[in-house]
Amino acid sequence: MGDGRGRVVTGPAPLLRAMAAGPGRGYDRGYDWAYADGGPPGPGGGGGAGLVPVEWDDLPLNTGDQDSGLCAVVEKVEGWLDSPPLDGHDAARSIADGAAWGPKTLGPRTIVITGAAAGPRPELGRFRDQLAARAAAREPAELAITDGGHGRTLTADVRAGTEHFRQTWHGPGLFRWQCTMTAADPMLYDARWQTRMLYNQSEDVTTGRRYPRAYPWRYASSDVPNSGTLANDGNTAAPVYALYEGDLTESRLVGAAGATIRLAPVAESMQILVATATLTASAVGGLSRASFVLPGSRPLTVAAVSSARWYLYSAGFGSVTLAWRSAWL
Repeated sequence: MGDGRGRVVTGPAPLLRAMAAGPGRGYDRGYDWAYADGGPPGPGGGGGAGLVPVEWDDLPLNTGDQDSGLCAVVEKVEGWLDSPPLDGHDAARSIADGAAWGPKTLGPRTIVITGAAAGPRPELGRFRDQLAARAAAREPAELAITDGGHGRTLTADVRAGTEHFRQTWHGPGLFRWQCTMTAADPMLYDARWQTRMLYNQSEDVTTGRRYPRAYPWRYASSDVPNSGTLANDGNTAAPVYALYEGDLTESRLVGAAGATIRLAPVAESMQILVATATLTASAVGGLSRASFVLPGSRPLTVAAVSSARWYLYSAGFGSVTLAWRSAWL
């Protein structure tokens, strides 16, 4: 079978044999998610050579042949690399030409995965149960797909929504399945988290009076305790989570273009988590601490395909830990 570029795409042999010999309706099949060059898959749940690793809540879906005799493949993934639903909210002008621009929003991403499995009946039953359990789960779980051509693994938190998990048997040793899932956050994220801790004072300083500290000069080394460089390889702005650990007073987190988040004093041993893109704050246990974000604060993100240096200006022995991932749309 060709891939449209003059190269031959080969599929897992046991599954092809089961389709040819087993009873039931035949169907045409294209291996949209198999590498034609047969290169080794990256991390993330792929087992067969040349297969794209696809993993849903730690369950590998595109492994090819397994030692247990099960052969699982993903035939098609729809909606993963497409843009999410777009709504411009443009308002048509009633007594003038054209329309007025509205606030554009991105809808939730809908992903449809179609796959097949062949092998011993007990293994097929076990695999079917694992798929059905994930489809029925009430909490979202991570879907990860590795793109070996770009050397990256993209992830999204998904949950099966109003659509059913569908399974169709094609003989005693083969079934096809399909599941539709929704990613409430339309962005795709790098599987790797990046972190950077910012602080102003050394922990061994036990005497003296504390003052807000700033660094008006640039040092020969870029490794300054109160600053860190945040990089985003994605094509859209990446949100950042900032974990404040007290004690910190008069703290200002400054990002690109001078955007600043000002936080109320954080007592010793207290932790406040701030989503810098939305300026929402919470404490351990999920309790809202929105009042900690002071007036004059502006959202902070890492711009697409860029890096930026962020600074912490504060007094106290505490720290701020930044955590972020590259983001794509």
